[in-house]
Amino acid sequence: MPSLRRIPLLSRCLPSERLFERNLLREFSGLAAGVFFVLLTIMIVTRGAKLLGLAASGTVASEAVAALLGFTLLGVVPWLLSVTVFITVLMALTRAWRDHEMAVWFAAGQSLTDWIRPVLTFAVPLALLAAVLSLGLSPWAKFKAREYREQLATRDDMSALAPGLFKESTHSDRVVFIENFSGEGGSARNIFVQQREGDSHIITVAKQGHFLNMPDGERVLVLQNGRRYQGVVGLPSYRTVEFEEARIRIEEPDRHEVTTSIEASGTGVLWNSADPEQAAELARRIAIPIATVLLALLAIPLAYVNPRVGRAFNLLAAVLLFTIYLNLINVAQSWIASGRLPAAIGMWPVHLTVAAIAWGLFRYRSRPRT
Repeated sequence: MPSLRRIPLLSRCLPSERLFERNLLREFSGLAAGVFFVLLTIMIVTRGAKLLGLAASGTVASEAVAALLGFTLLGVVPWLLSVTVFITVLMALTRAWRDHEMAVWFAAGQSLTDWIRPVLTFAVPLALLAAVLSLGLSPWAKFKAREYREQLATRDDMSALAPGLFKESTHSDRVVFIENFSGEGGSARNIFVQQREGDSHIITVAKQGHFLNMPDGERVLVLQNGRRYQGVVGLPSYRTVEFEEARIRIEEPDRHEVTTSIEASGTGVLWNSADPEQAAELARRIAIPIATVLLALLAIPLAYVNPRVGRAFNLLAAVLLFTIYLNLINVAQSWIASGRLPAAIGMWPVHLTVAAIAWGLFRYRSRPRT
């Protein structure tokens, strides 16, 4: 008989708790998807506009904009996940306070700390994802972005050449002008090339031409049906040569080595390093998943809405604490890099301070009310 009495009790309690957590996680997931999409869109618009401006000025090749934008987004996604978790929990619980669901929650004998379990169920997987991105994928993306930028910086980027504009080479020893690309097969028409070799100036004009990529990475401009003038400025003697086909080397084979910055260094390299700057970068990467969990917990008491004060007061307080937390992480990173804060201590004082604030807010919101 005792066992028969326990079965109805379990059947009444456990499914309702699971149903509540399932519905809450469904609400968290829907809000998180929307918040992350909005934040990602903002980052795409702001970073993309900057890269498009660089492409318009000829600093970055037009076909490199998408790749550089992708690498940049992979570098900021860990922090976007942290912000997404914080905003999601804050919005969901603020709605619960505003719709008086919290009053029903407390009347049922539940406390504010009972929200910790479902919130952590939602936040911990995203914190683990942020850890994987921060420790592994983001450094790789920053390394690839730096490698791509250095490849673009070490070549005469003719891919950024726009019709009707004079393009000067990186070393200022060559100027190329192409009227348009309306030739056969999309080849260039009416090409002008000015080169400087010591005191000698070479001017080459051609009716049409095209670019040729060699197997070793060398890029050649093939000119057809043109004329070449070579001589020294100020002297009357100029040599003129007519040709059916001529080749001008535009880019040498890429044999440079990519320099790795601290942000693009692997986590294993940072872990085994005694350099303060590398220790600061490692502490920043580890801080991202920790901050994700702490911000999720901090959002629970911050979601409290006082009708007498207004609905926006808790949001202002949440934004203020969030900004202070991120600034403290940046300050701690700079102190570790400069040697003012030991690497063994790292950012733990910042995390412990935020955890203490969250604990204090839980105590304050859970106190008996008259």
